[in-house]
Amino acid sequence: MTDSRRSPPLGSLRVFVAAADSESVTKAAAQLHLTHGAVSHQLRQLQDYLGVALFERSGRGLKLTTQGAAYAERVSRALAEIGKATDQLIAARDYRRLRVTCMPSFAARWLLPRLGSFISCHRELDVEVQSSARLADIKGGEADVALRFGHGRYPGLSCRLLMKDWYYPVCSPEFIARHALVSPAQLTGLPLLRSNDELWQPWFGAAGVVVEEPQRGAVFDDSSLMLMAAASGQGVALARHTLAVDDLASGRLRRPFAMAIESPFSYFFVCRLADEQHAAVVAFREWLFQEAALYRPPDGDLAVARSDQPNR
Repeated sequence: MTDSRRSPPLGSLRVFVAAADSESVTKAAAQLHLTHGAVSHQLRQLQDYLGVALFERSGRGLKLTTQGAAYAERVSRALAEIGKATDQLIAARDYRRLRVTCMPSFAARWLLPRLGSFISCHRELDVEVQSSARLADIKGGEADVALRFGHGRYPGLSCRLLMKDWYYPVCSPEFIARHALVSPAQLTGLPLLRSNDELWQPWFGAAGVVVEEPQRGAVFDDSSLMLMAAASGQGVALARHTLAVDDLASGRLRRPFAMAIESPFSYFFVCRLADEQHAAVVAFREWLFQEAALYRPPDGDLAVARSDQPNR
């Protein structure tokens, strides 16, 4: 059995190989999504541990010493072998439970109403839906597949665009009749329902009306609950098309105005790179994209909104 006391930390070896390949602390930091200081600290720790100089300064970059170059070659081969063995082990797993994570609102309003068709065709799989506003650690194994709403920047993961989304106001048919809604300017003074991080102001601008961003009234941390409140006649909600489309089809909700704005975020299918071709992941991905292909943009006037909000 190998004496682990003679092996440096695996993390420091990964940093060393990245720095050796790029001959730059800055490039290694960008590749590993670490800070410049963290990479420098890891390299110093490794050299202290080994008692050998691995690099020497070369202008603004790094240059491997003779000993460092020989060590880098062997460590690089060893890490590649570890990666290969890990990929083979993951690929050989017998998935009986596929863990899918997404936001609670998307789970309740879009995924779950459609999921039965996948389960009926894949009875060999148990599908576990994890609904949380917190981003699950896919790399760390908290879930197998994620349906994320963001800009599509998920380093080190397989990421495929699933579908876009749009925002527009919705309310109950009774609310429209009660307030005789025909113009966006009438929204002044009406109860405007809102969810966290989704502002009304971009839609107001696209609709060409001057209405203040609501500061009072009901605020929801789950858009699904907000739509339930709108359907019960409590006010006008700024809805995402993916979440409202089924209620619009059933008549529980209606759009009082034609204007819709494209969300700066889209939905992405995310999984580990090593799992891209796993049978269970492939089956779920193919089914999901077939369902997404049936999804259409809203009718009416479409505009584009921008946002610097983080991924969800």
